[in-house]
Amino acid sequence: MAGGQFYVIYIDRDPDVSYEDVKKKMDLALDWYRITSQYWIVYTTSDSEKWYSRLSRFVANSGKLFICRLDLSERQGWMSREFWDWMREREGSAAARGVAS
Repeated sequence: MAGGQFYVIYIDRDPDVSYEDVKKKMDLALDWYRITSQYWIVYTTSDSEKWYSRLSRFVANSGKLFICRLDLSERQGWMSREFWDWMREREGSAAARGVAS
């Protein structure tokens, strides 16, 4: 999984947009982890502008969308072991390239 960065994406999709519609776009990332029905962390080679262009049509009528690169150098939290393992595996790939620590 070389070349990736982490982004947090919040998407409150329009009522006529399905989870599957959003998931198909998330599948364009190298990998992703869905924290809740609206919060995702993606590991990707694409920037926030690219993600906005992919997802903005899903919120155009009444939804909400927030995309931000995620800095892993400082973090705390109470998440599942699966989540921490997922992040650490990908973080190692990013750190090897000097993208995140």
